[in-house]
Amino acid sequence: MDHLTTDWDQHFQPADDALHGVTDNFYENETFWFSFFVPERAMGAWLYSGVRQNAGVSTGGLFVWDDTATQPADLPFYEYFSWLKPPTEVGPDRVALPNGITITTIESGMVYDLAHTDRDGTSVQLRFEGLEPPVPLRAGAPPYPTASHFDQTGHVTGHLVLDGERVDVDCFAMRDRSWGPRTERGYPRIGYTWLADRDVSVLAFSRPVDGVDEVYAGYLRRDGKVSRLVSGQRTVDRDPAEGWVTAMTIDATDEQGNRVSVTGEARSRMVLAGATNVCVNSVMRWQVDGREVHGEDQDVWSMKQWRAARGR
Repeated sequence: MDHLTTDWDQHFQPADDALHGVTDNFYENETFWFSFFVPERAMGAWLYSGVRQNAGVSTGGLFVWDDTATQPADLPFYEYFSWLKPPTEVGPDRVALPNGITITTIESGMVYDLAHTDRDGTSVQLRFEGLEPPVPLRAGAPPYPTASHFDQTGHVTGHLVLDGERVDVDCFAMRDRSWGPRTERGYPRIGYTWLADRDVSVLAFSRPVDGVDEVYAGYLRRDGKVSRLVSGQRTVDRDPAEGWVTAMTIDATDEQGNRVSVTGEARSRMVLAGATNVCVNSVMRWQVDGREVHGEDQDVWSMKQWRAARGR
């Protein structure tokens, strides 16, 4: 695969697998996010961790959802901690957190072993193998204009043990890695939409502009090359009562003038509430280049916007 173009803002380094130095900003935050899926069961899952070094705490946990429920209390598994001790191990080869998640670097920026254990017997053992090198979000771009942020799709294999059942995992999924100041207020409305398989990765960041969801960032991997998306549109169908995504089209153009067009339907979703925002995460089944590909849409709203859009 060709390397990413050298004029991009930032390249992922081996040191970026470990924690970074911090400023005196109280809201410094490092995040480690790995998603995984069982498409035949409409099942989505996140391993998500945050480390707030200046506050002296770590956060996060494991979320698993399917088409049986949407709210955290009703999901097959939901555990999100907001006030735990700092990581028990920190280094370029291994990060272990008190939320039960361990990330072991096998090949920096490309291959990771993931584990999760829970006191109730839920466990995860996975390997993530990158399909392209980590792609940086341009400095200053929302939703994290003052933080470093990388996205990367990969092939994820392994298993999940849930309520005594072993569920095998063999999917294509997204991870991201970020560090820098992040508060819990002021989140803009934004769409974070992706899909991937061996031959293609698409990530589209979008935001409402004059009544249209404008694609303003992201990337396309196709034919062994990776390039930034520079324009496009995210067109969404929504449930008339609940407001969440039911179907979607992404039409976008990359910096080389190549177009990508994908259509998808939502198969399940998790409604994840933050302090001042709502993120509705939908497992998506996409059609791209004449075949079926799986992925996710993250539909982010402020609480006030979300209530208004649903007539509440």
